[in-house]
Amino acid sequence: MNDLNIEEIKLKLKNSVSSKIYEHCLRTMDESIKLAIKYDEDINKAKIAGLLHDCGKLINKNVGNLEHSILGAELAKNNYLIEDVDILNAIRYHTTGREAMTMLEKIVFIADKIEPNRSYPGVEEMRLLAYDNIDKAIIKSLRSTIEYVNKRNLELDIESVKSLDYLIKGGNNF
Repeated sequence: MNDLNIEEIKLKLKNSVSSKIYEHCLRTMDESIKLAIKYDEDINKAKIAGLLHDCGKLINKNVGNLEHSILGAELAKNNYLIEDVDILNAIRYHTTGREAMTMLEKIVFIADKIEPNRSYPGVEEMRLLAYDNIDKAIIKSLRSTIEYVNKRNLELDIESVKSLDYLIKGGNNF
């Protein structure tokens, strides 16, 4: 899959993001592994995608919340030598989601939202849903995000809306 082993990836990531983001990436990786086991997804892909999902949040780099996932997919490919399109897409869409997400994309999306240090209204219910029906957990997350963004007049990515609509209409039920 790539020339770097997981320990080399961790070391390189640790040296390129803040310690807070690095620790979050480790927790998201662990959550991604658990979800991959639950949903019978490739554990190694989930591990790498979970670990690198926020690699676009570089130290001393002013990257917006929507842009970091796009940059992260590029960095994963160019700096971490990740060639697997499934992993790259899981990194690319972990913030906004998209229509017809793969199970790996869903896993990294929700793992990022429910990792153990996350604390916000509804996260406990989302954690339970994630292991019962991942689509319902993602719907809850997307609704919450859209509500948050709209209340604060922030930029809403259309992919989040499309993803929510797609899941509500019953697309991709695993």
